[in-house]
Amino acid sequence: MFSDSTKSDLRKKMRQQRRSLSPQALQQASLGLCQQILQLRHYQKARHIALYWPMQGEINPLPLLYHLRSFRKHFYLPVLSGSFAQKLRFAPFHANSRMRPNAFRIPEPLVAVASLLGPQDLDLLILPLVAFDAEGYRLGMGGGFYDRSLASLSHRQHWQHPHLLGVGHAFQQVAHIPREPWDVPLGMVCTDQACYRIPL
Repeated sequence: MFSDSTKSDLRKKMRQQRRSLSPQALQQASLGLCQQILQLRHYQKARHIALYWPMQGEINPLPLLYHLRSFRKHFYLPVLSGSFAQKLRFAPFHANSRMRPNAFRIPEPLVAVASLLGPQDLDLLILPLVAFDAEGYRLGMGGGFYDRSLASLSHRQHWQHPHLLGVGHAFQQVAHIPREPWDVPLGMVCTDQACYRIPL
């Protein structure tokens, strides 16, 4: 059984390693990641795709917006809708979107509430991670926003939308992620070096 301190220590170690990356290393990792994702069948077929705004050394998926293979795709960023939001919704996002910082100083598109989508409306959800293992379990930042937002997916008997793609630096892979009953495993993980399909 893993304690909270074990997860905290792993988060601290990985976040420090991410923050130590140079701007050049981050740019190179981002280019490598996007090349890996562009080759995925799930990405090529997806029309509605959620990305995220990278913070504190997270690998950057945003260059996907500008690639020719992304023509006619619709992109979204997670937002914390409402003053006391506990779940994420997803706002349309493009290169000229008006942005505002949320409570965690992460930029979010400034859009009408009516235009927000739930996870079930997406084809592909690309989400960040602090660490991951070969069985598709991820360690997040600890806020639980993705866990709560995706909780209903754990009850699915057949795979439906969205497909879950976790992304990170290659060094963020570990032997085993501490797990909780509510954790939803990823369908795929991509790094700047390779993509891994997780057996369901």
